[in-house]
Amino acid sequence: MSATPGSISLRGVSKSFRVYDGGKARLLDALTFGRADRGRDFWALRDVDLEVERGTTMGVLGRNGAGKSTLLRVIAGNLRPTRGEVRVAGQPIFLQMGAGFNPDYTGRENVMLNGLVLGLERKKILERFDEIEAFADIGEFIDQPVRTYSSGMRSRLGFAVAVNVEPDILIVDEALSVGDAVFKQMGLQKMRELRDRGSTILLVSHSIGTVRGFCTRAALMHQGRLIASGDTAEIADRYQALLSGSARGSGVPEGFKYEPEGLGDDEEAEAVERDPLLADESLKKTGLRHGTGEVKVSDVEVLGPDGGPVGVLRPGDEIRVRLHLLAREDVEGVKVGITFRNQTGLEVFSTDTVHEGLAPESLMAGKRVFVDFTVGLALKPGNYGIVAHVSSAGKKKTYYDWLGVAATFKLNKLDSKDVVPGLVRLPSRAEVGRRD
Repeated sequence: MSATPGSISLRGVSKSFRVYDGGKARLLDALTFGRADRGRDFWALRDVDLEVERGTTMGVLGRNGAGKSTLLRVIAGNLRPTRGEVRVAGQPIFLQMGAGFNPDYTGRENVMLNGLVLGLERKKILERFDEIEAFADIGEFIDQPVRTYSSGMRSRLGFAVAVNVEPDILIVDEALSVGDAVFKQMGLQKMRELRDRGSTILLVSHSIGTVRGFCTRAALMHQGRLIASGDTAEIADRYQALLSGSARGSGVPEGFKYEPEGLGDDEEAEAVERDPLLADESLKKTGLRHGTGEVKVSDVEVLGPDGGPVGVLRPGDEIRVRLHLLAREDVEGVKVGITFRNQTGLEVFSTDTVHEGLAPESLMAGKRVFVDFTVGLALKPGNYGIVAHVSSAGKKKTYYDWLGVAATFKLNKLDSKDVVPGLVRLPSRAEVGRRD
């Protein structure tokens, strides 16, 4: 009986590498065909058993050197296990920081080559090329050799190819870690679409928040062993305990101590980013903009109390999100709204003009208006994306324009008062009562 496409099964998988103390030892071992025995075996994986069903989104957690990347390379078929059995049903695509490109070929040539290698017909690649180019958003560099690209540009192009092939299995090894906030939001949105279509996704990330918010299951690696797998929240808690050095009795050595690696949630301050694709119709090709077009969002601004662009933000600050609209036809009953998504793509806040007590607008063709939303940021520090949407106000909603990543902003934790334990800080109070 054949396995379901997209399923993964590992039984007793181990992987060892021969390591040497120096070049002389390696050379002597090679010249004597191993008889000198100057090396030793390093076991990157030990007795890993793992079952992943089709359509699962699994996060793989673990410290540097835990065996996460080796595990993914074995599943992808890039490495053969030393021992054990690996069964992968379907075509896996391994996305690792833009790896797999020929540095002397242009981006355009690499897209064609990668598409053919992944089994797409040339005609199908050409049909999808505009969408791949729009998603990668590397401009004229698409026709330059890949060796001239930054790591972020290689990652963007590799990700654009992978998600547009619609693979049975997508394996992502920190490929979103080098992009800017807009790219990360776009990448997560594309991965959600693949997940909803039934693709299996394996995601290595140091961000516990990303795994909690995006993955349906998780696995925890430590020193080459799979020490736990199952419910995402439970595995994330165990990983957090491992990092803090408080995990005991769970396969983690008593002598283990946490060395900070940076989880990506509290990065250095940076200015609010504006979406460079906002006014570009090619954004439609990425699937991150859609609508019937009677009313368009022409710009989105994130402003401070003084009316100027906001720089550094912290929890508790108040911002104004200004949506500039252009009516292309006469339209009655227009509703305008915004949604905030955190760095895992989870919606943490949403509002619209009707909810805020404003009557639906009627707009004449050619009229330009703007709508301001003033929001207090009682949110956890991190990166946030703003979704902008304009729709009809009736029971049967029609989107005139919907932008998945209209703008982004970042909240920084500047001192201990800024800590928000959960996703949001709700109005609350505490009282102490005494009984006689």
